[in-house]
Amino acid sequence: MAVPFTTPQLNGARARPGERNPLELVVQNPSGGRGVYILSWDHISSLYTLTLNDRRLIEAVVKLRGVTPDTIRTTAREVASEGLAGRGAVTAAKKARESDDLERLQANFDLLLELVRQTERKGECPIPPEQAPPLELEQRGKRAVARMAPKLGCTVDAIATALEQLAALFRGVGVRRPARVAREIGRLIRVRREVIKYAESDPDENANVAILVANAADLTIMLAKSTLADAQATPGNIAALLRNWARDPGEIAQLLARPDWLLDGWDRIGALWDTAPDMADTLVEMAALVPVVPREADHWLSYRLGNAVDLPRYRSKVVQQLEDWRTGLTVSDLVSRNEALLEKTL
Repeated sequence: MAVPFTTPQLNGARARPGERNPLELVVQNPSGGRGVYILSWDHISSLYTLTLNDRRLIEAVVKLRGVTPDTIRTTAREVASEGLAGRGAVTAAKKARESDDLERLQANFDLLLELVRQTERKGECPIPPEQAPPLELEQRGKRAVARMAPKLGCTVDAIATALEQLAALFRGVGVRRPARVAREIGRLIRVRREVIKYAESDPDENANVAILVANAADLTIMLAKSTLADAQATPGNIAALLRNWARDPGEIAQLLARPDWLLDGWDRIGALWDTAPDMADTLVEMAALVPVVPREADHWLSYRLGNAVDLPRYRSKVVQQLEDWRTGLTVSDLVSRNEALLEKTL
């Protein structure tokens, strides 16, 4: 899982469950060569000079019982709201939480509409549920829940609780309307288009890097769209969805989380592109951050993905003291830039 650190040396770092430790951190080779470093979270603070925000983020992440892109995102927002990454991050975290709350409510409402639509008899109500007045819709909703409960062998309260729990998972993928995942796919499509346009208009030595980023984006877009469609298709049979949720909620949760796993890390790449002062250097950094497609995606979509994306080697470069060799920025400038990236990815 990508972790939105603001410490320059940890840009692009990822968390993973460890064999010996509950959680490990995967860090890019600081020399720019191939390979990564695997670190215990207990040792990060002794190896790197961390920003205050990252110290708090590490403390919060190691306490998580389950680490997923969603839990990392939620934790990063909670830490950012403390103000250690600047006022902009506080505002961004608040807006992100409000957006999540609205999309959860919308998902709950849309799931209820599907329940009403699929349990009413043909011709029973001439007005579609989404067009019904609030009082009428409330009555139809109660009737739909009452009809579904005996079919599933559960109580009315259990159905209502299940809809609320499912809404929390559907808030990212949406039920009948586009939500966060669709917006992230749209942003990636735009960035991919702009990267190719830049490479065609200025075919310098970084053109191959631009093509690498675009090709990786193409694969991610295709997979994310497919898994998003799978997730959004599940309410098409609301009875089966509720039955499967009661039997094995973990299976449903994993299915709905697939687009998140595929898009994990691309939001930072998009933010880098949107704030790039120098496109050439930014492309090299973007290429280094391109996520590896999860192995499980092959099983999700039932066909082979082919060879993994190969990341480019960095060119040798002479840098000044306290200057980052990838971007040419000083450490303090990189921290400020990464805080700005955090605001755009919460």
